[in-house]
Amino acid sequence: MRFVVSVVISCALNLIVSADDRTTAPSQDATVVTSTGTIEGTVTYQADKSRPWRYARYYVKNRRAGQLAEAVVALTDRSLRNHERAEKPQTIVIDQKDFRFDPETVAIRAGDLVKFTNSDNAVHNVRTINPLHSFNVNMQSGGKHEEKFDRASGIRRPYRLGCDYHSSMRAWVFVFAHPYFQVTKADGKFRLDDVPPGDYDLEMAHPAGELKWTQKIKVTSGETTKIDIQVSPDDKTDAKQ
Repeated sequence: MRFVVSVVISCALNLIVSADDRTTAPSQDATVVTSTGTIEGTVTYQADKSRPWRYARYYVKNRRAGQLAEAVVALTDRSLRNHERAEKPQTIVIDQKDFRFDPETVAIRAGDLVKFTNSDNAVHNVRTINPLHSFNVNMQSGGKHEEKFDRASGIRRPYRLGCDYHSSMRAWVFVFAHPYFQVTKADGKFRLDDVPPGDYDLEMAHPAGELKWTQKIKVTSGETTKIDIQVSPDDKTDAKQ
């Protein structure tokens, strides 16, 4: 009789332990969530009276504060080159208005489209000569044209746009293989979210002003890396985009 009771108690204890194991043990199919980090800051231009920058009036609204508009800020690293493409391609519009491209500088992901429109009462043209992708189309007044940019050129080799009929018109399309980039607005601010932890080069390019800047940074899980980018005539390059 004692033997029978002992066996029953032993089986009950085993069932309890097994149940506890099922509730506490992690599932082999559970997805491991990796925490990411954030990078944010402001791009400013520090003027030098002895070396005036003629484009400051277009891109620096507050001369004292110096916030720089239309600066491209992006991460560069070999690990980002094979990043998955976005599920749904985006379409960015560049208008031709008052004999200018508007906006002059855009940044997109590989596979996105750019829709060109012509709001002027004149014939325009859109062309780019790039080893990755070239095109040349005429744009009648009120006309539209879409171009898909399948190949990333990164921050150092943007697609430079021009108009055959009006040589002063110019624009730049930066195409990236990852989502960690931004074009600054009038306040000069940028913010890159959901960045995998690691070491990167943070780069800034202002194609219209021929300004370039780079610095190594470290992104930590769950933290915000704050870095302000200050450029001056010392960061000007004579290399044409």
